Amino acid sequence: MMKQLLILIVLLAAPRFVFSQEKEDPSKMFRDVVALEVDRSKFAPKAPPTSPPVEETHKKGKKKKHVEVPVEPAPDTLSPMMPAPSGEIVKRAQNWYSLKTTKFTKSNGANSGKTVSCLVTFPFKQKVLNPENDVDGKITMEVLIEAKEGKYRYTVKNLKHKANKQGMSGGDVYAIVPECGSMVMNDRTWKHIKSEAIAGAQLVIEDLKEKMKEEVASDKDEW
Repeated sequence: MMKQLLILIVLLAAPRFVFSQEKEDPSKMFRDVVALEVDRSKFAPKAPPTSPPVEETHKKGKKKKHVEVPVEPAPDTLSPMMPAPSGEIVKRAQNWYSLKTTKFTKSNGANSGKTVSCLVTFPFKQKVLNPENDVDGKITMEVLIEAKEGKYRYTVKNLKHKANKQGMSGGDVYAIVPECGSMVMNDRTWKHIKSEAIAGAQLVIEDLKEKMKEEVASDKDEW
């Protein structure tokens, strides 16, 4: 009896466990890996100082012979560029988050050491004189930047529409039917919102890629 009861509990808990382990749908996000190189002369670890000539002393009877063994420097055959250190990539991602732009706003920034994330918000206003539905408001999306040596991966996901007027929000822009229902928002308006959201995601990606190419100016007073 006890064994049957345990089996029943496991079976009841299984769907909940499967749901919690559900993977993100790649068709509902923008994700890519971007290689990044930096100037080797600025970011390569400093080579140890060249050691002075070694003086060896040999005894032969009462005479001493001194032999100097110079250390020859290795020829420089390396490329002027090198994979960007992960710390530099995170620094650039954090800099992108802190930069202001009139195109969209960034908030809820977080930095875990290898990952920078934030929420991006676009104002949404219909470009028609007499809109069919009162859906003006905002479009939001989550941005995640993960760093590894020589590359970073960006993810733009959870694109959502929220209207200023209560009961008119479309919600997840990848949904076939808007959150408020197809009787409240017609298909033409919903398609327009989806198009604006995707265009906004592309704009975020382009802006991020451009800023990640730029070295962050140091605020240290070097002298």
